[in-house]
Amino acid sequence: DTAGVDLCGSPPELHSAFSNLVANAVRYTPEGGCIRIVFATEPDPAGGQGVALSVSDTGYGIPAAHLPRITERFYRVSTSRSRESGGTGLGLSIVKHVLHLHQARLDIASEVGAGSSFSCHFGASRVRRRQPTEQVA
Repeated sequence: DTAGVDLCGSPPELHSAFSNLVANAVRYTPEGGCIRIVFATEPDPAGGQGVALSVSDTGYGIPAAHLPRITERFYRVSTSRSRESGGTGLGLSIVKHVLHLHQARLDIASEVGAGSSFSCHFGASRVRRRQPTEQVA
């Protein structure tokens, strides 16, 4: 961990949100593709230092027309691909809900054939700077 900060919130809820993002990246990235997870500090527009957790992949990508709706409950981009890989269509709506509860936002960027990036942005009120002597369990 090089960020030197802790994200404050409900561990079970945050785990659910982040694991949904990683599971989607694994599910929709073909063999040989790459998945990258980054946790880093960033400026909070309201002042101070916030953090972002980003999950990016080199998977199938999502058509732009679907992006505004993919966080809706039960919304699925491709019913045939979803049937093959499982899932309920609830994952991204759970992510959005958890982030809302933590006063955070989700940014999504995607290009068909190139992959997707899902970034969770948390404000400074959710960040605790770790003391130099503290260890992460």
